[in-house]
Amino acid sequence: MLEPVQKQPVSHPFRFHLGYLWLGSLPQNATWICLVVPLTYSTIALTTLDEARGQTSGSGPTPAKPSLTQPATFQSPGSVKVSGTRSNGVRSNAPRTSWDEQVAPAAPGISEQTKEPSEQPISDRVAPDLQALYDRAQAASSVLEYNSVIENCRTVIGDNTRLSSERAYTKRLLSWAANRRGELRSDIAGKMVASQQFEDAEKLDRSAAEDFQLSIQFDPGRWRAYHNLGIARALTGNMDEAIELFSKTIELNPKFVDAFNNRGEMHARNRNWKQAIVDFGKAIELSPGDSGLHRARATALFSNGDTEAALADFQNAMKLAPESAETASEYADTCQSLGRWKDAAEAYQKSLKLAPSNPQTLQNAAWMMATCPEDFYRNPEAAVKTAERAVRAAGIAPSASLLHVLGVSQASNGDFDTAIATLNEAIQTTTDPSLRREIGEHRALFQRKRPFFQSGPQK
Repeated sequence: MLEPVQKQPVSHPFRFHLGYLWLGSLPQNATWICLVVPLTYSTIALTTLDEARGQTSGSGPTPAKPSLTQPATFQSPGSVKVSGTRSNGVRSNAPRTSWDEQVAPAAPGISEQTKEPSEQPISDRVAPDLQALYDRAQAASSVLEYNSVIENCRTVIGDNTRLSSERAYTKRLLSWAANRRGELRSDIAGKMVASQQFEDAEKLDRSAAEDFQLSIQFDPGRWRAYHNLGIARALTGNMDEAIELFSKTIELNPKFVDAFNNRGEMHARNRNWKQAIVDFGKAIELSPGDSGLHRARATALFSNGDTEAALADFQNAMKLAPESAETASEYADTCQSLGRWKDAAEAYQKSLKLAPSNPQTLQNAAWMMATCPEDFYRNPEAAVKTAERAVRAAGIAPSASLLHVLGVSQASNGDFDTAIATLNEAIQTTTDPSLRREIGEHRALFQRKRPFFQSGPQK
């Protein structure tokens, strides 16, 4: 008898959309990126190929902040990556759960004396009530239906008149059903988060964690339940316990890629870069064609100071997923933080061509156009227009970090009064003391009619 298998995978996609972008060539000495929007256009100058070959990159990166949601390679002051912690297997995000598709051990019918399989067909030697229970589990698709299956399993397990093999099998079936119920609850909680029902989602997440614990109780070898419980702990910020649970998953199934990926993400959150690099590397060995794994390791490498290896991983990720706007954006952010302005501009161009309304990409591209220390790449007018597009694309009240970038762009364009007003609004929008302090420093600069420029990569 096989355990029921989910017929359709479950996923929680989240992405962005809008706009148009064009790359055209000017005379031999320059190339321009044109961000085309209704009735307006803006440009970012790029170096020629010969100039790019002679460009130096600097040797020391600005440390990046790790993230389970999106690996942050470069962040403009106070910027925050768009959150997406609840996704099913979308790298480099920790998946919420992984739908159980394991096959149960042998069905009841094993001889109590010989422990050898009966020669009878399985369908003839399985107790009819267990066959019916299996069929109900196979068809279950709601929490109530899994409740019924689990309660019936408990009844069989508590019946001392049953064969020990039947009770043992039913324990495994209960474990399977409990894990599946937890997965279902976790998926529903993810949808609640998307619709801002945070309290109800938190309650369901707690119930899901209890289901995963129940699953482990009745079958300590069910590695998916350990993995799912690890994710539940990660969602509540208990990273040390999550690491232990992912480690147990790896012990039971050393070829499960997601466990290495997610343990690596936990190490990254703890800023244990070397351990994160090892875990992402093992995941890449198991799944070398996964671009998200290369992106995740690139972030850890960058944060650990190995910029060349980080750039190589980002480039591999782009080759593996040439249509990924997110990968191109993260590569652009990394190049900007290293002062590789040409590479950054080209990568932003690619990312915005694929996803023209990604607020984070627009924000970081505007930051570069407003604050680049090299005149050749700085375009204040384009920076203002791009930052305004980022505000519109966000679709909600703009964050303090986004207003910060808009204000810096306005100052770069010479509109200091407007910039100061924008930064005043940004300060009122955040309680983050470090961000408020940084915005205040820039506001003081603008009050003296001086724009802000990046200092370039740290040496």
